[in-house]
Amino acid sequence: MQRAHLLLALVILCPAAIAQPYKFGCHHFHQASHHPHRPTVFHDRETIEDVIARSDTFDILHYEIAIDVTDYAGQTIKAATTITYVQLEAGADPRFDLIDGLAVDSVVYNGGSVPFTHAEDILRVDMPASDQDSTYSLTVHYHGHPERDPDWGGFYFANNYIYNLGIGLTTIPPNFGKVWYPCFDSFVERASYTYHVKSRGLFRAHCQGDFLGEVQLGGDTVMRSYALDQSIPTHISAIAVADFRDSTTIHTGAFGDIPMTLTAKPGALNTMVQKFASLGDAIDCYEFWYGPYPYDRVGYVMATDGALEIPENVAYPDFMNNESLFNNRGLFGHELGHHWWGDHVTPRTHNDMWFKEGPAEYSGHLLEEWAFGREAFVDVVKDNMLYVLEQAHIQDNGFQALSPMPDAEIYGLHTYYKGAAVLHNLRGYLGDTLFRQAMSAVQVAHSNTTLDAQGFQLALETATGADLAPFFNAQVFAPGFSVFVVDSWTSSANGGMWDVQVDIRQRLRATSSFHEQVPLDVTFIGADLQREDHPFLADGELSTAQLTCSFEPIMVVLNGKNRLNQARMDHEFMVYAGENFPSTIPRTEFRLWPLNVQDSALFRVEHIWAAPEASNIGWGVFEVSGTHYWNVDGNWPDGTFRARLNYSGVNANGLDFDLYGDTEENALLVYRADANQAWMPAPDQTLNAGVLTNGSGYFDIDILHKGQYAFAKGNVIAGLEENGSSSGPFTIFPNPADDHLMITAADASGGFNLYVVNAQGQLVRTRSLSLRKKEAAALETSGLSDGAYVLMIKDSSGRLVDKKTFTVKH
Repeated sequence: MQRAHLLLALVILCPAAIAQPYKFGCHHFHQASHHPHRPTVFHDRETIEDVIARSDTFDILHYEIAIDVTDYAGQTIKAATTITYVQLEAGADPRFDLIDGLAVDSVVYNGGSVPFTHAEDILRVDMPASDQDSTYSLTVHYHGHPERDPDWGGFYFANNYIYNLGIGLTTIPPNFGKVWYPCFDSFVERASYTYHVKSRGLFRAHCQGDFLGEVQLGGDTVMRSYALDQSIPTHISAIAVADFRDSTTIHTGAFGDIPMTLTAKPGALNTMVQKFASLGDAIDCYEFWYGPYPYDRVGYVMATDGALEIPENVAYPDFMNNESLFNNRGLFGHELGHHWWGDHVTPRTHNDMWFKEGPAEYSGHLLEEWAFGREAFVDVVKDNMLYVLEQAHIQDNGFQALSPMPDAEIYGLHTYYKGAAVLHNLRGYLGDTLFRQAMSAVQVAHSNTTLDAQGFQLALETATGADLAPFFNAQVFAPGFSVFVVDSWTSSANGGMWDVQVDIRQRLRATSSFHEQVPLDVTFIGADLQREDHPFLADGELSTAQLTCSFEPIMVVLNGKNRLNQARMDHEFMVYAGENFPSTIPRTEFRLWPLNVQDSALFRVEHIWAAPEASNIGWGVFEVSGTHYWNVDGNWPDGTFRARLNYSGVNANGLDFDLYGDTEENALLVYRADANQAWMPAPDQTLNAGVLTNGSGYFDIDILHKGQYAFAKGNVIAGLEENGSSSGPFTIFPNPADDHLMITAADASGGFNLYVVNAQGQLVRTRSLSLRKKEAAALETSGLSDGAYVLMIKDSSGRLVDKKTFTVKH
């Protein structure tokens, strides 16, 4: 912009001369309660494409925004924005996005006013000159109240802050540059910026870019100016104005020194600095994975309503000062990751929002690994995937493909958290070295441009030489999830080695196509708990791995290093004699207690979030769960543990609604030693159903066995009937019973608890008693209805010692 145009633009703001410039150093909020932001304001698809198409007609080079924000009470602005552009199509008049709520006073070109119209959020300018490849500058003078999104984003006058967030999370399209300056408001158009912000009182602008200087305008009014030389899309152009203070340090990264500026009100700055203790680690981590930091400084400025990835001046919510270091790392790490993914390389449209939000969220995971090691990283990755499995389809109106994301779901859980899970899988597919090479190469090859999902795939393939069509087809362009499980395995000695054949089955959740060319880790575990890992490329529904191991395996584990996110949660740990452990096994919906731990033992449980194969079922089993099951393994003998499995069918979102949503009558726990066996009623189970119509209850497994467990429906008595009434340490009579049942301790003594379960699985009677050998006691049955029952007798530690079936007939 020419100097004369700048002075003209500032007439309404600053009558004084501009001081000599000098340089000063160099949106989402990811808590679950802030998701999803459901769009409520929609514009048609033609409007969106029209905005993008303008970039083929005009190339905007620079915006110079002079803005007066002194009317804090009235929440209005006065502004003059000078737009410098190159005419790419001769004869076309420029059309800028600008909300109707801002009144245009005049448009000035070459010292004189030019005609314009302003309606339906479009400013049309009748330019007297429009020669192809010529450069023009015009200045738009306007005033009014800049808008806010109904939920989140826009221009804020709040809590003695003045700032803007360039995304409207419930508006389609979400780009919100137009709410405070005329622009081509899309991800496609980029320009550099200069800001001149007039404020008064304690309000002072602290903006992105280099500080050019401050001019005193009289009284308590000042003008502060900043320049951002890098070109950025409109949604990440911003100002921030308040009673701010800066804390600036220099971080020496792999590619040189990077200033880090934290900006907050005086009373909050010290705490903010403490919460950002790992910011240097984040810079180092992302430069390692993605390449050099693309801007001149790293900066964060306090605001009120969530975070947005504004380069050099990330809007950061002031309530995060009350959050933990961990939560702050997750949020500031996410926003810094955006400087590569979303800022430097941007999605073409909002329907590929995952392309910026997924890598940004995964960046926070990478930061945990960088700063705190692999174990901390795996915890974050698993927690993220569990949240996706539990909530994404519920909050996002079903299972969604990442691309193209429906307008209504662009800021839902799939975009952020499944996006992060898929980025982890991309790393697993490529391996660390190739993943790092690919992500860095995309930043170089597509610097300051946009990509859609297909373009991202092509860019990765170009950088690596890998065929990523199977990956993108399954994980980006299709909904749902996949999980690989061991169907069976055998081993045989071969000299000093062991030949192992592993039959692998792929199961699906909410998708119809099997994933192809999936790189799995196959881990063999020996009797001395030695481990050996083998890579294997699984493909389609069934795969067979022929591998060689240096020892005889006793266990086979797939994806034991958690290189891939799949439709499962797992946990593995060591148990030691005499030592307690938490009964709730993380992320697996599985509870475990020791019964008789004689030696150290490895315990592993996998909760598979996909339907088990259910065609092979035994007598008494009517239906097996269509949503999930468990696989239990380890090197412990039977009799070591007892366990509990809770079912949830309270509403349609519950995993067990398909079985127990209407009634829990005939609820049954089934078991098989491996996938080659039929599902049978699980031995040693106790159903605790409570009310049969609330969809909630649990099964106690009195003696846990290695193998697979699933919820089912079937003949409950058949499921519980393992011992006849004449065997075991207790005897019962009469059978059928009328008003009482006699229980004799044939070969037992001590304190016992009695539990009576009816044919519907309900616990209908309990009693505690003490007995010596040959001693008998009576159990009242007069209040029980005619029918079949099971009596379970447990000792004082909760161990099942006997089980009897009997009938009541009055």
